[in-house]
Amino acid sequence: MVNWRVQGNAVVRLSYANGIVPLWRSPVMLLAGFLTPLTLVFFLVVIAPSAILPYGIVGAILFTALFTGNGIMNDCAYLRLERQLQQVFVASPVRPTAYALGMALSELAFTLPALVMFLVILWIVTGIGALPVLALLGVVLLTWLMASSFGFLLSTFFRRLREIWPIGAVVFTALSVLPPVFYPMSVIPPGYRWLAFLVPSTYAGQLADRAAGLSVASINGNPILSSASFDLVGLVGFTLLFVLASMQLARWREP
Repeated sequence: MVNWRVQGNAVVRLSYANGIVPLWRSPVMLLAGFLTPLTLVFFLVVIAPSAILPYGIVGAILFTALFTGNGIMNDCAYLRLERQLQQVFVASPVRPTAYALGMALSELAFTLPALVMFLVILWIVTGIGALPVLALLGVVLLTWLMASSFGFLLSTFFRRLREIWPIGAVVFTALSVLPPVFYPMSVIPPGYRWLAFLVPSTYAGQLADRAAGLSVASINGNPILSSASFDLVGLVGFTLLFVLASMQLARWREP
């Protein structure tokens, strides 16, 4: 029988210990959440037409949410391999779902300031209203849940510390930079736009652009593939897929 009080207590303590405490001791760590997306937006300002800038700001918001997956992957793999912390929780009443949720929430502590800053910039640039902001935050939450579940799943398969950084950099950069997250779908030639939907972050990007009032390109003239409902189903579907995969396939106990 699951003791929900124990699981909830574990979630709160993990999120505090891995999120609030490190930031309190070293506030400079907040810069990590700003630098990469801010750099990409800066280059868009310099080299891209001004019409692309709102897409870049929306992309920076999603990038921040997506890279929580990279953060939880790094933290969980390090704590398991170097500190042997996961084995402590395996021997305790804490369930893997509570452990993963606590670690995922801790990553939000590092990203919330960046999210707030980019939302303010988006409001300055586009004049986005309160209801669209709520819709955009809903997309961000689903993206965070999807990326965190995927990151936790990956973290349980590493066998050496040296594997963590390169694999994480490749996987989460591919999820956040290559698909139409920082740029509109219209940049991709019409005959190849369907390829973008093989990547889950494309659905988040399309929904976020719609929430911000930005135009979204047609997909081969197909009204179904070009609809918000299709994007929502795709994002929810990938989120559920990664959540279920992390619950069923993650290596909670060492083989």
